[in-house]
Amino acid sequence: MEERTQTPLQRMFTSVVEKYDLLNRLLSLGLDELWRESCAKECASSGVLLDLCCGTGDLTLHISEHASPGAQVIGLDFSEVMLNKAVNKKAEAKGKKPTQIRSKQAKIGVGTYNINFIHGDAAHLPFKNECIDRIGISFSFRNLVYRNPIAKACVREVLRVLRPGGKFVCIETSQPRWFPLRTLYQLYLRKVVPLVGGLMSGCKNAYRHLGMSAANFPPAEEIAEMLLSAGFREASFKHMAFGVVAMHICVK
Repeated sequence: MEERTQTPLQRMFTSVVEKYDLLNRLLSLGLDELWRESCAKECASSGVLLDLCCGTGDLTLHISEHASPGAQVIGLDFSEVMLNKAVNKKAEAKGKKPTQIRSKQAKIGVGTYNINFIHGDAAHLPFKNECIDRIGISFSFRNLVYRNPIAKACVREVLRVLRPGGKFVCIETSQPRWFPLRTLYQLYLRKVVPLVGGLMSGCKNAYRHLGMSAANFPPAEEIAEMLLSAGFREASFKHMAFGVVAMHICVK
């Protein structure tokens, strides 16, 4: 994808890709992988499993570890450089030569099932109606719905491609209920995340945006109500890490 065709959000993720995984581990104190593992376990199923806004593929790989034999796991993202890193990450783990995404899709064999990484738009998912059994998303849902004029379109697409009875599982930042912790958390997101992220990545504006989007993201109760209003039959959530993160489990 040429630079001139990228949206501001795509350019932001292109600018941070080199240090993205390292900073995820550092800024979450190493807990982000445990949270993704919890999300992946909720996504465990047969059929077709989608990691929406997969980034560098961490959740995709966790989902693949819990998927039933014969399941098809798909990671979709709008950033081609993030997808290239996802493909290379799995290839290197398997001792294969790193590659580049040269078309809309790159496939890697994993055990008895496949991982497919697809370059696509969350507001226009390249899938037929009701063809996905599970959709997971980790720490990217706020990019789809927070101050996004097409937020409703993104949620409609999730509902459109899910099979009846299918699950949407979202792990995302939240707001602690305990006021002293919430105050400290807000300070961390507004001051520490931009400082550390900016110093290590060289892109302070990107990490200022990521920190502020988390600081201003609604609490889990409001997100659950929003998902129910959007059309899910069930929407529950679990607070994690004293409420700084929540896992939403929705059923179509």
